[in-house]
Amino acid sequence: MLTGDTPLTQASRRTPCLPACSVVIPCYNALRTIAATIDSARRQTVKDIEIIVVDDGSRDAGAETIAAIAKIDPRILVIKQSNAGVSAARNTGIAAASSRIIAFLDSDDLWAATHLEAHLRRLQNDPRLGLSYSPARFIDTNGKVIGRSMPKLEKLTPLDMLLGNPTTTCSTLVVKREVFKDVGLFKTRMRHNEDQEWLFRVALSGWVMSGDPALLVDYRTSPGGLASDLAGMFHGFEIMMQEARKLAPKLVERNARSATANMHRYLARRSIAIGLPRSVARSYMFSGIRTRPIMLLAEPLATLPTLAACFLPPTLTTNMLHYARQHAVNA
Repeated sequence: MLTGDTPLTQASRRTPCLPACSVVIPCYNALRTIAATIDSARRQTVKDIEIIVVDDGSRDAGAETIAAIAKIDPRILVIKQSNAGVSAARNTGIAAASSRIIAFLDSDDLWAATHLEAHLRRLQNDPRLGLSYSPARFIDTNGKVIGRSMPKLEKLTPLDMLLGNPTTTCSTLVVKREVFKDVGLFKTRMRHNEDQEWLFRVALSGWVMSGDPALLVDYRTSPGGLASDLAGMFHGFEIMMQEARKLAPKLVERNARSATANMHRYLARRSIAIGLPRSVARSYMFSGIRTRPIMLLAEPLATLPTLAACFLPPTLTTNMLHYARQHAVNA
């Protein structure tokens, strides 16, 4: 059995009829976005849900906002814990979940109203399907759409999960509880790439993962968010590779350079998207090319637009980055 580092338990809290889905929202200092995020869960066309908000030791006034919303919606359960990171917060939510289906929503992301309906239908119609996901739109801090992911939707393999994260973000994931029993939970020492590492274990386990092509999630790119800590993200990638090597050493050995080059290319795009100096993007991009020079020829549609964007002014890079995301393994 492939396991995480936290035992899986279910909460003693139960209702006579289990909800159709448990929504897990990890939250840390998310005052500015948490109300809209929770509202997007409350507005789902599937009403028979529970919404578990895990406050991971927030130090802002977000707890007051969450408590006020919980007072008007009995479907909301608020759990407070000392700060332990996003992996621990998600694991707390999983342990508290009543449903056989668990969906994740990060505290600054948004769902379309039909998000759960679409994925629950897919999971119910296919007993082999353990995890359903969808593409995501990228939005800025003001909610403006700035791009979209174009993930691979079928026949995902362990190699796909090693080279990138086709599911884009945890906010797209809707998962059968049995999957967690088989592969374990998120590794609590990881605050970056924890979803990619967990998905790698799912791919190795034999559970089917596939995506719905509809755009059902808005993924917010915030300058102060976890996805803006580029050094932390690369460190998380290195931990992910260490963990993957324990489970599939030959696969990792054959593909480590490709995975590392892809990560450098992704960080080059991220640095441009969050407004860092172009020198940062160029440093990441050149590191990727040095790691795997053939990427210029093997994956030109993802690599060349990213490389060009490293040298062009912001007004000319939006379309290039959008094009590069469409053809990259990791958005």
